[in-house]
Amino acid sequence: MSPGIQTVEVGRSALSTTIGTLVEDRTATALAPGDRALISRWRDQRWTALEQRAGVLAGRNAESWYEILTSERWRSQEDTGGLPPFALALFYRIKHLIPRSLQLSMRRMLIKRQGSPSFPAWPFEAAGAELVGIAVADVLIDRGVQSVRFPWFWPEGFTAAVALTHDVESADGLARAPEIAGWEEQHGFRSSFNIVSDDYPVDMGQVAELAARGHEIGSHAIHHDRSLFASRASFEAQLPLLREAARRLDAVGFRSPATHRVVEWLAELPFSYDCTMPHSDPYEPLPGGTGTAWPFFHGDVVELPYTAPQDHTLYNLLGHRDSTLWRAQLDQITAAKGLFQILTHPDDEYLGRPVIARAYRDVLQAIAERDDVWVALPRAIADWWRRRAQGMTPRANGLAGWNGGGIELLPGVASESSP
Repeated sequence: MSPGIQTVEVGRSALSTTIGTLVEDRTATALAPGDRALISRWRDQRWTALEQRAGVLAGRNAESWYEILTSERWRSQEDTGGLPPFALALFYRIKHLIPRSLQLSMRRMLIKRQGSPSFPAWPFEAAGAELVGIAVADVLIDRGVQSVRFPWFWPEGFTAAVALTHDVESADGLARAPEIAGWEEQHGFRSSFNIVSDDYPVDMGQVAELAARGHEIGSHAIHHDRSLFASRASFEAQLPLLREAARRLDAVGFRSPATHRVVEWLAELPFSYDCTMPHSDPYEPLPGGTGTAWPFFHGDVVELPYTAPQDHTLYNLLGHRDSTLWRAQLDQITAAKGLFQILTHPDDEYLGRPVIARAYRDVLQAIAERDDVWVALPRAIADWWRRRAQGMTPRANGLAGWNGGGIELLPGVASESSP
């Protein structure tokens, strides 16, 4: 770091690792009294809007709020509209007896009863981005400057990141995976395929083919049910099996079936990253959301929240017919400088349906038409985020400042960027 650049150290909270180490911008002008008042007013308006939407989760402390969001501790204070634990456990005990068409009808009825939540808003929740802006505003007021520099979120100054991920629920889905990989390869993209270890025959030849073509193989647990997180004893019993699955599949990433989770246990997963937690998903068996479009940590495990509605939700449950919402979400997440992670399934009732296949190919085309997003495998994104948190990426190539109407985050030059 060059002499004269003063470091603003923030703790190791989820928010601090999202923002990174803030350093003063030597070209920044001092805040005029009028600007200081405008920033204070803008900050207070953001706080009021958050509290009206989410309730008072904590005092007006951005780090505390962000921790509550990323750990989903807000769920204990909010009725998410999902099934109570006893009803969910009963459903999974008798699920094999219920025809699939009836299961879908029951899910649609539950969604109709739930409605659309005010928090986290679906499909996009701005709370995480607003808390980052509030934290930057606090620093600008404290330092009396118009802007500070920080490690930009993504490599090479890309505005946002994109991850294409698939959960494979059957042998037929795995057989279709090479075709879907081909759609992505037409644009130069690669994706991850998360495989269930013991619920269907896993053709390791197909797995090897996908890996040889540059795609990533991840774990989708041992069984496609809630058993991993059903109890602490079950979780501990399956950990050795997960380690063996990781070794056999050469997997460094994980997603839990139906996104079942106990957030406090995710740090113990034997993987480099997890992508179980949603940005906002009120329609899963365990509704919830982190409210942020940026990765964060469970101990040493990087969490990559999925930030686009799932194909099953959008098309099988809500009845969408085209890619409009997916493309709008891509625009929204890119504007927020976040991670657009889309979760689809190669199985018959998902990407095997022509309407979903067309929509997915449309969104691939929309991604390809952008030159401001970094399309990367989840393992590469997790590795970047870990190195960024360790100070191994440029420290001063992002600009966070006041633009007269709000806090603006921009990629910049890396002139004083060495760690």
